[in-house]
Amino acid sequence: MIDGRVMRIVALAALAMAVAGVVAIAVRDAEPFYPGRTSGAQVKAQYEIRADGGLDVTETIEYVYDASGRALDRVVQLRRPADGRLDLSVSTRGKDRVWKVTNLSATDSSGAPVALRTRELDPILPPVTATGIDGWDSRLSDLRIQLGEDDEPEGHRVTYVLRYRVHGALDKTATGYELNWPDERRLAENPSATEPRAALDEVRIVAPSTIVTASCIAYRSAWGSDAPTPCTSAGPAVFTPGRERAAMTVKVAVQADGITDGGALIDGSPLTRGRRILLIAGAAILFLVLVGFVAHCLIRGFPLHLRRRA
Repeated sequence: MIDGRVMRIVALAALAMAVAGVVAIAVRDAEPFYPGRTSGAQVKAQYEIRADGGLDVTETIEYVYDASGRALDRVVQLRRPADGRLDLSVSTRGKDRVWKVTNLSATDSSGAPVALRTRELDPILPPVTATGIDGWDSRLSDLRIQLGEDDEPEGHRVTYVLRYRVHGALDKTATGYELNWPDERRLAENPSATEPRAALDEVRIVAPSTIVTASCIAYRSAWGSDAPTPCTSAGPAVFTPGRERAAMTVKVAVQADGITDGGALIDGSPLTRGRRILLIAGAAILFLVLVGFVAHCLIRGFPLHLRRRA
C-alpha cells in the first residue's frame, strides 16, 4: 500500500508540472521579437523546383550593417486572402492562399552555422513595432527570418547563405505547373502598411523538367508607387533587375514530366485574436480542471458514486 503522503506529493508535483507547462507556453508566445533591417543587402537567389512540387530557395546574401547595428531580416510571405483585397480583416471570413516554409538553415561563407531567429507576424494591423507584438488582425502573414547578431559596428560586412523550402509555390495548369515566386499579388498590390519590397540582384531558376516559358517582373519602388517593368535576362532562366536594384517576381511554366505533386495550398482564414485567446484560455482551464480532479482522486480516493460496485 502506497503511503498517502507519497501520493499527495506525486499529485501535487503533477499539478505543478501542468501549471508550469501552461505558463511556459504563455511565456513562449509572449517572447518579444525585435525586427531587424530589410535593406542594405545584396541578394542572389536560386529557385529550384523539386519533383515533389516543393521549391528549394537558396539566397546568397552580402549584408552591411548601418549605424543602427541591427541584424538583417528576410521576409517570406506565408498567407494572403485568395480573393478580394489583401488588407481584409480576419473578421471577414474566407479562403486564404498559404505557403509553408520548412528546412530552414543559414550559414556564413565558410559553412559555419549562423544565428537565426524566426517569427510569424501579421505585417499590416497593427504594423510590426519595436516590441514585436503581433496583433493577428489581418489575413496577411509573413515569416521574418532574422540573420546574425545585433549591435555590430557600422560598416561591418557579412556573407550569409540562407536556405529554405516552400510548399505551395506551384500552380497547377492544364499542361503542367507554373511557379509564381515571390507571390505576384503581394508585390504588385503591396498594401502601404506592409513591409517594403526587398530588392534582389539576381534570380536563377532550376527545374526537374523542361522549362516552357520563364518571365520576370521588377518592382523598383520599395512601397509600390511605380509601374512594374520586365527584368533583364542574363541567360537561360536567369534574371537581373537591370540598371537599378529591384524586387523581382518570376513566372515559370514547366512540363508535368518529372513532377509528381504540386499546386496551390488553400486554407480557411485565421481566427480573430479574441477567439484565439478564448480557445487557449478554455483549453487551459479544462486541462487544469482535469489535473485537479485526478489529483483529488489520488489524494482522497475516487468519489463513492464513481467507485465500482462489488
